[in-house]
Order: sequence, then C-alpha cells, then structure tokens
Amino acid sequence: MVDYFVIAKAEVLSEKAHGILAKYAKYTNYDETGTPEAIIDIENSLARFASKIIMCKSEEDINKVVQNLVIYENIIDNITTLTSKGAVNV
Repeated sequence: MVDYFVIAKAEVLSEKAHGILAKYAKYTNYDETGTPEAIIDIENSLARFASKIIMCKSEEDINKVVQNLVIYENIIDNITTLTSKGAVNV
C-alpha cells in the first residue's frame, strides 16, 4: 500500500535538498580554484543523494534523509569557519 504521507514528505525533502545544493553551487561556482576538494565532493554527493530522496518508502527512510540534510546544510552554512581554519586545496 502506498503511504501518501511519506511521498509528500519525500517531495518536500527533495526540494529542501535542492535548496541546500544551490548553496553549494553558489559557493563552488563563485571560486572554483579556492574551493576545497572536500566541499566539491560533498556537493557531488548531495546531488546524487537529492535524486534518490523521492524514492523513500517509509518513515524510517524519511528520518535518515532528514538527518543527512541537517549535516549537509550544517557544512555549507559553516563553510567560512571551515575555510578560515585551513581546509584548502593542496
């Protein structure tokens, strides 16, 4: 049986993931030479993750997505702190 509540949550989380991805794209497109490779890798990982979110089948899947999105968003929201601490390309 299809759980429409899970589908609706997955759609909302998919939009949220794309919003977070836009933050990464804004940062990485702004300065490609100064962007740490780790951030580019995280951006690519989030892009792959975002395309899978819509496939959530249960509330457990939704909870995992929420946890992951919090981490992705925390990283990009604190990127200035990370780069000031020396996380740069080698």
